[in-house]
Parts: sequence; C-alpha cells; structure tokens
Amino acid sequence: MKLSRIAATVAVAAIVSGCGVTHHSAIAAHTTAPHAAATATAHLLAAQPAATPAMAWLASAGGQAQVTFNTDVDTLAAALEVENYSPTVANHLIFEADARTVRTQARTILATPALLPTVHQAAYKTMLNDFITVANLLQPGPGYGTTPQDDTAWNTALAASNIIVA
Repeated sequence: MKLSRIAATVAVAAIVSGCGVTHHSAIAAHTTAPHAAATATAHLLAAQPAATPAMAWLASAGGQAQVTFNTDVDTLAAALEVENYSPTVANHLIFEADARTVRTQARTILATPALLPTVHQAAYKTMLNDFITVANLLQPGPGYGTTPQDDTAWNTALAASNIIVA
C-alpha cells in the first residue's frame, strides 16, 4: 500500500481545505487539545481589529467543529505515515480507527445544519463527503490495499483540498 503518498495527501488536504477556512485557522487546527484550540481561537479573535467573516466563522460552533475535524484529519495522516514505515497490525488498526473518527466527524458536521458555513456551503459539503470517501477507502473491504484503491484515495483527498469556505 502506498500509504506515505495517501498520508501526505490527507495532510495536504487538511492544511489546504480544513485550514483553508481562513489563513489564520492553521494555528488553531494544529493544536492537540480542545481547550488549546479554544485558547488559540480566542487569541486570534482578540488580535483582529474588527470581526471579519472568516474570524466569525472560526469562532462559531461550525468553525470549532472544523478545527476538531482538522485535528482528526491530521491525526489520521500521522497514523498513516507511522504505519507506512512500521507496518504492524497495531499501527494498521490505529489508522483504521482514525479514519472512522474522521468519517464520524464529517458525518456529524453534514448532519447538523448549524455547523455548516453560509459561504461556499456546497463546496464544503463536497469536501466533507470526499473525506468520508477517503475514510471508507481506508477500511477493509473489496480492493483494500490495492494500487487502484490507493490511487482512488489519493485523488479523492486531493480533490477535497480544492475549496475555500470563508
């Protein structure tokens, strides 16, 4: 399995699409604890002279859900990278679990209209659905671990990175 390529793509997609919500949100998206994300968001908001639409989105429940989603995608990318260099059963199970977490978070955001942005909502939904597809491809099933499956995951993750939310 070409996991390093998929991991790199998932990481790029997380940075470009998830953190593409605003160029400021990249700082909050790379935090590892929810309270750290909230603290980073508060500092970013305090530094703004006036509330911009992007910062308002980041401070909203939907923006915070996006921060959590970004963290989940980053965790998945890291797990894929670890498994690529140390292909143990334990590492394999970790990235599968992380993929399920990403899928669950994306589905939760899609199912909760209040968490969706008002700007570029269709593209945002497409991005979340693309990440659901990637997460599904990282679960055992027909074609699992084959080059065509890897290529599909790669291309889907790349497509997810081509949006602007706010």
